[in-house]
Amino acid sequence: MDFLRLIRPANCLFAALCVLFGAFYLNRIYFDLSIFSAVLSAGLIAAAGYVINDFFDIPLDKVNKPYRVLPSGRIKPSSAYLFAVILFIIGISCSFATGNWYCCLIALSNSIMLFYYARYFKLRLLSGNLIVSYTAASTFIFGAICADNLINIIPVAVMAFLYTLIREIIKDAEDIEGDRKFGARTLAVRLERKTSILLTLLPALALTAFFFLIFHRGLINLYAYLLLTIFVSLPLLIILVQLIRNCHSQEKFQLASRLIKLDMLILLIIIWIGQYHDSL
Repeated sequence: MDFLRLIRPANCLFAALCVLFGAFYLNRIYFDLSIFSAVLSAGLIAAAGYVINDFFDIPLDKVNKPYRVLPSGRIKPSSAYLFAVILFIIGISCSFATGNWYCCLIALSNSIMLFYYARYFKLRLLSGNLIVSYTAASTFIFGAICADNLINIIPVAVMAFLYTLIREIIKDAEDIEGDRKFGARTLAVRLERKTSILLTLLPALALTAFFFLIFHRGLINLYAYLLLTIFVSLPLLIILVQLIRNCHSQEKFQLASRLIKLDMLILLIIIWIGQYHDSL
């Protein structure tokens, strides 16, 4: 059960669903072995990323989140490291079953980036945030390449990148005490919590502007645009404003992180439904 907690099953399932989204969005194809292999590869590599991140985060988590599996001592660090390596190897191997060399390249490069993110870049100014944002967006691209659907999925990948960037900055602000203790140079440590959260308004406004751009270009219809504005943009801005007002409340940061994940799911549901123009 503790090994299961390490891999964050819900998050891995979400990564797998993003691959399916990338393959099937605006694309009329059948589910086949290639897509199944891509889903499995992405889920396993995501799982490996969570495990290796927790491995390198043990000193930080002893301060920020001592209840987690590794800092609490329920699993040996060496066992977790081996588990991550095995997951990476199996995940990369599964990508070869897609029969697409670009998918193999993404699987390999993402695995390397996730490892070095956990080892070096997580505590550096913005670089770690950008790596995680890219890897989140790349799950959609991974599925799209596997299904020859890249053009259709690029707008969704852009949204995923911006949304993940917002959430990553918030997570850094939440963990500021432990990060500062270990000499991290995250945005929150360099600029303090309130200023870093203020900066998240920039990608949030960029996301709102992007909704209008894809509507203006005819990529989504009016109903989908209105739904995105009402149920995604407005809640996101409200969450960020509340965080700015309560930037010293740890509970507010934890709540905001969960709500932003939910808001991202709502975004994907609206975009998915929005592809059926005639039924809206």
